[in-house]
Amino acid sequence: MDEDPLKNSSLITILNKQSNPRPLIECLDIQSTFEKRKKHKKFERNDSSRSHDDQINGSPGKVEVGRSTIDIREPMPEHLNALKNAFNKILNERLLSDNSLKLRKIIFDKLHQIILASRSDCQINLYGSISFECCLEKPGIMDIDIQFKQTLQYDTLKELLEIITKSDLCKEACINTEHKPSCIDLIINEPNMRVRITSGYNRGINLSKLIRIYTKFDSRVIKLLRLFRILSKTCNIDKPDLGTLHPIAFHIMVIHFLQQIDPPILPCLHEYVFGIDHVPITMNENQYPEFFRICNVYSREWKSKNTTDIEMLFLQLLSYYVKTFNTKQFVVSIQTRMPVVKIDKNWHSKKLLVEGTF
Repeated sequence: MDEDPLKNSSLITILNKQSNPRPLIECLDIQSTFEKRKKHKKFERNDSSRSHDDQINGSPGKVEVGRSTIDIREPMPEHLNALKNAFNKILNERLLSDNSLKLRKIIFDKLHQIILASRSDCQINLYGSISFECCLEKPGIMDIDIQFKQTLQYDTLKELLEIITKSDLCKEACINTEHKPSCIDLIINEPNMRVRITSGYNRGINLSKLIRIYTKFDSRVIKLLRLFRILSKTCNIDKPDLGTLHPIAFHIMVIHFLQQIDPPILPCLHEYVFGIDHVPITMNENQYPEFFRICNVYSREWKSKNTTDIEMLFLQLLSYYVKTFNTKQFVVSIQTRMPVVKIDKNWHSKKLLVEGTF
């Protein structure tokens, strides 16, 4: 490859780098916390043993993991087939329908025309879950970023609000300064659709583009992203204003998992472009076009040797974050397969931390 303009960027070298770095998955101690703290003295129980009738399909007995007692069974073909049918049904019911997607494209085009008529220098981008085809029917919010040349973010929002309220496109619109970043929340007249407009939110735009590129590497990626997103919504753990994770974090968690399994289903694109010694990295805005160009080319060349079905991958994904990944020590990062340690970033929280890629 010719001289890459990305090589001229400021690079962040992994702290405590070893000559033979190991992937994160090899650095994890999957021994349960229960095993570490249990006493050597055997605890006697009355009638606590399982009968032979309880041994289903030759599965082992109950195993202590942490504070829970769970049955460990290897999924059988019947289990996986049932999961396959359930997943197809759930995706059909919860994912944004083709008709809803077409309506949002119509609204996007109308909004673009209205704003372009007032400001010919506008730059409008669709980002978020709709842009990489993971949007749910409910709430189905469409994220749009609009920028004017040489106009500050908040001034742009005020001007946009004035333009939008003068049109007959929406029935309700207001600037929301509590949302990070500040945005315009509006409800479209027909159909009754919610739209969120930001200005200058390049981080969200670039992250959406990166996720979309990752979906091109393997057809299983998009389905896992959708399923994990539905799970987070069903469990009500996708509301950062209430102390849970941002919805985009669950997409990053899926990509991270698919990079860590062996053999990996996804590569680490930052590692591929910049080299293992130069990640994690904070990129400059002018680096993104070339970075995305290289990644798009690589998506047509990459071929994973992992042939695991979606159903088993989903179970492995859950197991990875419940039993394997050490949330107290490591950060969920998609820039490298190497461990990203919390203490190196001066993060001392014991909670799950998902690193933004930009």
